Amino acid sequence: MRTISQIAGMFRLSRSTLLYYDAAGLFSASRRSAAGYRMYSDEDVERLKVIRQLRDLGVSVLKIKKYLSQPDRGATTILLQRIFAINAEIGTLRDQQEAILSLVEAEGLVKGARRRLNDRAQLISDAGVTEQNYLRLHRSFESASPESHRRFLRHLGFSPAEVTRLLREIKKKT
Repeated sequence: MRTISQIAGMFRLSRSTLLYYDAAGLFSASRRSAAGYRMYSDEDVERLKVIRQLRDLGVSVLKIKKYLSQPDRGATTILLQRIFAINAEIGTLRDQQEAILSLVEAEGLVKGARRRLNDRAQLISDAGVTEQNYLRLHRSFESASPESHRRFLRHLGFSPAEVTRLLREIKKKT
């Protein structure tokens, strides 16, 4: 048997999260000690593993509770629902990305940006931004929305040939 502090440490969760799961009907102690402390069994630990895995995937507490009440039905339904929700979120983020780029273009905010970026290179370096940070940003932007990424680079003042060269360099450093 394990205490709430031991369980919290095992799963890197706060005690309050475990108490919340208890209040929500997801995860309760199998028994209490003579002093009234919550005591958790190996079966409780296995249940928390499932809860933690589903929460890490972004599944809501309500859906996890429903799944745990009927585990023989499998998790496929809630996992597919999560995939659909993620796809919707990705679509929303791409729309926001496009809207931001359009606003930046419309307001001319990037005109001369390349020169300003060069002027501020030392400041950026002093702020702790590393080449790895830049690479990670560009890789992420490129994989999420290649056309928007190229469009952004062109608006920063890079020629099509420079964009191609920059993307090649980014891929080499991967």
